[in-house]
Amino acid sequence: MSETSAPSTLRVAVAGNPNVGKTSLFNVLTGSRHRVGNYSGVTVQRLEGEVVGKLAGEGPPIRLVDLPGIYSLSPTSEDEVVAFDVLTAKDAPDAVLLVLDASNLARNLYLALQVLELGLPLVVALNMVDMAREAGLPVQPQRLAKELGVPVVPTVARTGEGVQALVDALRALDRAESHAPVLVPPGPDDTALQRALEGLHPSLLPAEARTALLARRAGKGVPGAAGTFLASLPESDVRAAAQQLVCARYRRVDEILEVLGHRERVRDDAPAMAPSQRIDAVLTHRVAGLAIFIAVMAFIFVSIFSWADPIMGLIEDAFGWLSGLVSDALGPGLLTELVTEGVIAGVGNVVVFVPQIALLFLFLGLLEDSGYLARAAFLLDRLMARMGLHGRAFIPLLSGYACAIPAILGTRTISTTRDRLVTILMIPFMSCSARLPIYTLVIGALFVSTEPVISRGVDQGLVLLSMYLLSTVSALAMGFLYKRTILVSPTPPLVLELPPYRLPRVRDTLLMVYDRVKDFLRGAATVIMACTVVLWALLSFPAERTGAGQGGATMVAQSYGGRMARTLEPALQPIGQDWRVGVGIIGSFAAREVLVSTLGLVYGMETDEDDPVQLRQALREQKDPDTGRPQHTPLSGFALMVFFVYACMCMSTLAVVRRETGGWKWPAFMFVSMTGLAYVMALLVFQGGRALGLG
Repeated sequence: MSETSAPSTLRVAVAGNPNVGKTSLFNVLTGSRHRVGNYSGVTVQRLEGEVVGKLAGEGPPIRLVDLPGIYSLSPTSEDEVVAFDVLTAKDAPDAVLLVLDASNLARNLYLALQVLELGLPLVVALNMVDMAREAGLPVQPQRLAKELGVPVVPTVARTGEGVQALVDALRALDRAESHAPVLVPPGPDDTALQRALEGLHPSLLPAEARTALLARRAGKGVPGAAGTFLASLPESDVRAAAQQLVCARYRRVDEILEVLGHRERVRDDAPAMAPSQRIDAVLTHRVAGLAIFIAVMAFIFVSIFSWADPIMGLIEDAFGWLSGLVSDALGPGLLTELVTEGVIAGVGNVVVFVPQIALLFLFLGLLEDSGYLARAAFLLDRLMARMGLHGRAFIPLLSGYACAIPAILGTRTISTTRDRLVTILMIPFMSCSARLPIYTLVIGALFVSTEPVISRGVDQGLVLLSMYLLSTVSALAMGFLYKRTILVSPTPPLVLELPPYRLPRVRDTLLMVYDRVKDFLRGAATVIMACTVVLWALLSFPAERTGAGQGGATMVAQSYGGRMARTLEPALQPIGQDWRVGVGIIGSFAAREVLVSTLGLVYGMETDEDDPVQLRQALREQKDPDTGRPQHTPLSGFALMVFFVYACMCMSTLAVVRRETGGWKWPAFMFVSMTGLAYVMALLVFQGGRALGLG
């Protein structure tokens, strides 16, 4: 047992290739709500959970450690390093649950042989047996168990089939002795491997020697006699030994496949494969596929406006009612203003965008779980390759639409340091969910023409789509620039598996949406509330409301926050913004969405009316005091959105970049360069639009 677990707890590492249903099986066993993906890189950090419910039974607890989806234990990328370190550490798990795809054993068995070499107790979950049968492949768990020398349990993670038998097999391991390493014998021509293994100290197991070879190849220190011997070998010998070890494993994979009858290719007319092939002929076509991808994205963003707007109106009314109720209960005074204008208004102006955020995550979750987003990665790889970008960067970039932080962690699947750094620098350009409230506020307030081109909802959705297209094109362009200037490196090819199309598990998708919305609301209740209260204080003092003839607008302008923002106004006017937006920009340094709550606070405190003001209406109706014309126009609103497409205003993102890059050099570069670029692009938009007579 491991030193860190209780004596009665069996700690099991869940390992497997990407797309084998590993995390789905983990969720079924633990009842957890972790993200399920159809491509490598979603589960970059390990997750833990105990087997729960009826599956747990009356035996000792089983604690599962979900490792990243990997193709081998050769630690060359970050996700492989995580798995390698967990399985070879002194406090390694008590056993391994290895998940294999029954319909793709040719790809899965190499990792199985590597795990067997570690000597850890092992149970194999032969998953997706239903798809293997539909594809015309023989499913023979007993014969595979004989070949591998470990228990093999057929399962279907999507339906829960076989999971109880899997738990029973794991409990049996708790009573079993540790397995001896299952070694692949070197071939007669594997002289370098023979020399490396025979030259080690006699007390070392061959499995330890092979682990040491992998560690040496990955540049890691190897202690003891293995390290002493390997240090004396030339690098060419170590490299040759590692390569021959790979060949020996693949020979064994071929032998097992021959025994199982998997040597023939899957029939083209197999029920499970033919539909995917027919669909891919259209969806991955270089012209039709790209057009369909843009149409799908357009549908999503139009739906975000059309479907969410009624619910957003109800939320606005609810927070207005709550603010009035609290105001009546507490009476006039500073405390009432703090609660209504600082807390309720600040949080309410962000919560109102929850329906749109939930719809965005729902659509992306359905597309991902169905297998379509992997096709999008394949489709756009041609474009990325021409720009010199790493093909595997597309998945973290796409994750950046949700949040930059997990997307940056997802770059650990990229093995080369420079390509990974390029991707990290590109991700903040992607329009994350924190920017969505800004976009929808501006579009909902200012893009409300009485004579729409198509219809108001469609027009607004297309404006929103333009922001996401601009962010995507900008991210690719900046990556192209970085690869040819400060981070020059060759571009490796994309190796991406296209999983078969599957019906999404609605329950998992809805739970994912729930978790993402909960995270967003947690931010609204912590960071946003704290920032709003601080900004309320800055906008309330030292001015006094009791001054003769002094209205709310004058009070806010004379406050500490108003004075700070007014110092920025000369720089903001050329991009079409006033000092009120300046207050929001100051607050958005903590988190982008704070801009919305800050503007709601400013306009709410400026009004002299008893009824709470709606932010979109206030933006639409504000007049320039000098000209009497609208202060905010579609052109100034577009410039503001462009500013936030490029501005890196998120302290959490900068903190994660510092952790992943090991210092403040790259976060500082990211913040300064993106903020400068944001100002220049907003300036070009506003001044260029005015020159063309658009505003």
